[in-house]
Amino acid sequence: MPEKERDEFELVPLSPLRRLEKRIDQLESTPGGDSKDFVKEIIDIVRMNQQIVDELAKANDSLRIELSKLPSRMDELINNMSELISFIKASATEETSGPTNFQPLVEKFDQLIQENKKIVEINQGLLDSIEQLQSSLKKQALPPRPTFQPMPMRKPMQPQQKPIML
Repeated sequence: MPEKERDEFELVPLSPLRRLEKRIDQLESTPGGDSKDFVKEIIDIVRMNQQIVDELAKANDSLRIELSKLPSRMDELINNMSELISFIKASATEETSGPTNFQPLVEKFDQLIQENKKIVEINQGLLDSIEQLQSSLKKQALPPRPTFQPMPMRKPMQPQQKPIML
């Protein structure tokens, strides 16, 4: 059986090819021009063609290099994803068994809540007693005492002077 022949193809930018086609059309349309100019034009066309081929070869090589890196990166991604999934599964199993592990802690919190409720009730009773005591003290309070007003001070008396006679 004959081996299948593989056709090679490349991606080629169209703009340089279009320029080449236009130049060839111009050369063909000019009747019998100078053969030296014709050869120069063909050499320029070959050079442009070679530059295009070189650029495509470089792009092809860089693409191959980048594509060769993909399998290792994909393996790394798959490993990371499987590790993440195993963490999620482990946390899910711990979460289902979690309440039994925290049962003593939950009981302590319930006990603290009950004690806090008792303290609040006692404090409320004390506040009520203090309010009653204040109201009874206000009722039993003596009438207000008169305030002491000092008397205005008098000027001290000075002895009268007798006129001096001479």
